Amino acid sequence: MLTSKSKIAEQVLRKLRKYSIDADFDEREIMISAHQVLSALIRNRFYETRNTESQEVSGTLYYSITDIEVKKNDADQYYIDAPSSTVELPFGIEIKRVGTKKGKGFIPVQLGFDDLYGGLSSGCLEGQVGYAKSGTTIVFSNMEYKNAPKTVDLSMVLPFDELDEDDEINIPKDMEGMAVSTLVQEYRAVLELPVDEVPNSNDNN
Repeated sequence: MLTSKSKIAEQVLRKLRKYSIDADFDEREIMISAHQVLSALIRNRFYETRNTESQEVSGTLYYSITDIEVKKNDADQYYIDAPSSTVELPFGIEIKRVGTKKGKGFIPVQLGFDDLYGGLSSGCLEGQVGYAKSGTTIVFSNMEYKNAPKTVDLSMVLPFDELDEDDEINIPKDMEGMAVSTLVQEYRAVLELPVDEVPNSNDNN
């Protein structure tokens, strides 16, 4: 279901104002809260399926960021600044693909791959480029001047830092409803609004 941080905030505000017209609501604060709630829901959804055959995130939650500049640090290692995902997941699963537009995707490797394999890293990768996330950067293995692209594309789970408040995100309908319901309950508690007057999460009017 297509939605956005601003649309979720509008739904929450509409529900809250049904019974608290005079309360002062900060829409931007609600959008930040929506980010946090969605992060928790995505993480929980992953762990709910960890004992099933498919430990993965719905493909609709992945977004592509194009033309990220490839840089080189003082240790002659190539890297990119990684946009932050909405959620960190095990096994680097929040990153779906790193690579060039027309070329093959790079291969995920463990952090410190070059130190572990030393001069054998090129052979281990069979001439391909590896990548590993290190904090706020993604570092590349077996990338040299001759094969280093100027830019790469990255596909990752909901990189909210790269999405404006009105940019559409595609999330399951039940996840949107849960986010709205959770936010309404949180603000109800802060404003000490009556529990029995909180609108149903499926009521979008």
